[in-house]
Amino acid sequence: MSRTAKTKGIIALAVGTAAVVAGVPALAGAATTDAHRAAPPALTIDFTGTNSAGGAASAVGAGFGGTATAKDASGATVATVYDQCTKDVVTADSVTAFCTADLVFTDGDQVTFTAVVPIDNPLTAKYPKKFDGVITGGTGAYQGLTGAVHITNTAAAVYELGWDA
Repeated sequence: MSRTAKTKGIIALAVGTAAVVAGVPALAGAATTDAHRAAPPALTIDFTGTNSAGGAASAVGAGFGGTATAKDASGATVATVYDQCTKDVVTADSVTAFCTADLVFTDGDQVTFTAVVPIDNPLTAKYPKKFDGVITGGTGAYQGLTGAVHITNTAAAVYELGWDA
């Protein structure tokens, strides 16, 4: 089996399961083709009471993180979410944080993404707020997943996720 992968304008032919071009592994195999890659379900994540943002120092570089359950449209818990964020901009009324999240689905498959997250003071915040993140990968049914995650912050620490994968 062979697959063509484009890396920085160079076309490389991958033979077998992988080839290395300029130090970057090229992906090959049925599990990473568009036809076999699953799209994650739409999810609602509620970090209320689980993130440590309140205890984190109010300075650039301060970190916080937490865990939450992710529920599908029917309200069933389908994943656990682990996040870790670093404050990049701090003002009197808001924080901008760079966050990495790992969704671990109940069957063990995972999806990871990053996002620059605007966090307003909960006493003055206006919802909904929409922003996007970048899917950085996945395992199992989501192996090789790339694209965007569309995030809607619907209330303090509550997020709805949709996928453009």
